Amino acid sequence: MHNELMAFGELHGPEDPEEFSWEVNLGADQDLREIDDQHAAVFWTEEDHQAFAIDVIAAHDAEGATVPTTLAITQPNIVILTVHHRAGNPASGGEPFVYPVTQGAGWEGGFHTEQLIMPPGEVPPPPPTCVIPDLTGRTLRASRKLLHLSHCRLGAVRGEQLRAAHVVKQYRRYGRSLPLWTKVDVKALTGLQYVRAN
Repeated sequence: MHNELMAFGELHGPEDPEEFSWEVNLGADQDLREIDDQHAAVFWTEEDHQAFAIDVIAAHDAEGATVPTTLAITQPNIVILTVHHRAGNPASGGEPFVYPVTQGAGWEGGFHTEQLIMPPGEVPPPPPTCVIPDLTGRTLRASRKLLHLSHCRLGAVRGEQLRAAHVVKQYRRYGRSLPLWTKVDVKALTGLQYVRAN
């Protein structure tokens, strides 16, 4: 088991769970050790040599705020991930997170880089990119969510800025693959203006 196989679904409110667990398949001569609340690793027991690392999974809310996550080892081979979403955002005095909370690094306040050490012979997965979706005709609210799912961000909004306003133009061509969390500027109109424009 490696980080790319550790995943949790979207969390839609405080009633959703905070703890998730995974079983690590250990060889007869391997053991799993907790290094700290952000890192664990599997070691070759006889050689006391690290086989591979397990890093805590990052999480963020719908507005990009980082949701604290920690990991712990229970039993010989169980990894417990805790997504601390119920207590609120410690960076803003415990203010509630904006759901859904999803897997991945937050973008408010910068980026956090994590390194995954792969077992010999394995190729790490390619880094995620922003693939520009087609936003035309969608509301700003729906566009923001779709951009988030595509690893992009909503940029400047020209025209109306109400959540119910519809996108009539986007300033990056959809289908392009750009760096992670690229901003996409749009022009939006309210319902009445949008109907007239079409």
